[in-house]
Amino acid sequence: MNDIPTEGRRSDRRRGRKRSKKAAVGITAGAVAIVLAGYAVVDAYDVVPGLPGILTTDPAIEVQALPSPTAAGKDVPAPASAVDDTAPVPTKIPDEVKRILSDAKVKDFGIEVRDGLSDDVLYSKDQNDPRTPASVTKVFTASAALLSIGGQKRLSTTTEFDPSTSTVTLTGGGDSLLGAGESQPGAVNGHAGLKTLAQETAQSLKSKDIAEVALKLDMSRYSGEDFSSGWDRADIAKGVITPIQPLMIDTGYVGSKDKEWRGRSEHPGKDAFSTFAKELKAAGITVTDAPPGPAGDSGSSGESGESGDSLASVESATISEIVEYALVHSDNVVAEVLGNEVAIAEGQPGSLENGPKAVLSALSDSLDIGQTKLVDTSGLSYDNQISPHDLTTVLQASVVADDSLSSLISYFPVGGLTGTLTDRFTQDGNATGTVHAKTGTLSTVTSLAGGVLDADGRYLVFALQIDDVDKDKILEARKTVDDIVTALAGCGCR
Repeated sequence: MNDIPTEGRRSDRRRGRKRSKKAAVGITAGAVAIVLAGYAVVDAYDVVPGLPGILTTDPAIEVQALPSPTAAGKDVPAPASAVDDTAPVPTKIPDEVKRILSDAKVKDFGIEVRDGLSDDVLYSKDQNDPRTPASVTKVFTASAALLSIGGQKRLSTTTEFDPSTSTVTLTGGGDSLLGAGESQPGAVNGHAGLKTLAQETAQSLKSKDIAEVALKLDMSRYSGEDFSSGWDRADIAKGVITPIQPLMIDTGYVGSKDKEWRGRSEHPGKDAFSTFAKELKAAGITVTDAPPGPAGDSGSSGESGESGDSLASVESATISEIVEYALVHSDNVVAEVLGNEVAIAEGQPGSLENGPKAVLSALSDSLDIGQTKLVDTSGLSYDNQISPHDLTTVLQASVVADDSLSSLISYFPVGGLTGTLTDRFTQDGNATGTVHAKTGTLSTVTSLAGGVLDADGRYLVFALQIDDVDKDKILEARKTVDDIVTALAGCGCR
């Protein structure tokens, strides 16, 4: 990946906003229930740059391995209801922001703050300049998934039987959070388990008096290349990304979960297929080599053959739960899979090429997202370009939505408590627990977009971005971002 300067691509033109078509007011009071410990977080790139053992993404900097995620349950506040419009509007926000910027060592920010209900802009600075968003890209991916796929949709991993060849086909359905063992109904990662699928498949086969089968894998749900040309394959071993395939266990992680650092697999579909075959044998079915056919071998992603008799299926957690997982963990693999699934929901083949286009298409149906440019749906690429104004457009739409999008902000990490904000906003009582935001960090980029309830009870949405920052100043830039958001949380700025 190259650090592409964005000067010359930016426009000073102020674009008119097209309001969301959603009429109802309110943020769904969903609780964020997953927390990552400190910076042992799979944001892949959303970690503090410059500290020992921490990841950066500039090609000239050595990228160290990522720690595997450690999740723990924790009850945290959801965004406060925004139905009460009687709280005073903080009219002096410009004074607060300018005060902080005047003392900042890095000043070239793009910023927009809007009132969550009225959509009035309370402060803006270079808000229409597209910038590299890093993992804040996931805000767009998550929004499109909620709108296009639907929050209650689940992804199915299935088995079918062809009696003419006595072949069982395992079909990947896009669940990147499959478990290797039994299904865990209370979990998101591992909600559907391959052991459970194998046991139910074996039971169905035995009911047909079948004790021996050949086994094939169908990964035709996704087409095209499974690894973007803009990504570095060395990042697979570092835990950053894996080939995007419609069948994988635990987002392709390999090795024991007890280890602090884990890489991901070069062939996650094949690994999952091997696990399923092992469990099918353990369930009492003899598995032989599969005959050649259109479904492909255990490592291919060939075209699907004729549909056979359905044997069994296991279902993922809901799309809403998967979106929350992607945002809190800032998981690149889940975000890219969601992009592929948005493409399918939009009537296109699921692919890394179509995912970014489909995300923009799904959002542009009801929102003006201006000059946004996406080349992936995780934020790994420096070539992604989103402006603060376009980010707050999506965020404000979620505040007044009456569909799945209404839960978006509640799925973000919570200041001082969860995910990539666990160690941020911990010192200020006003900001802790009241800031819900998605982080974005690359070697020369820091960004934050989300919502915050101010001291007077007014709900604000914000986006703060800066790119092309000297690496030795990136922590100062992040401090300025946090100072501004903390000021918004504590604002009684009438």
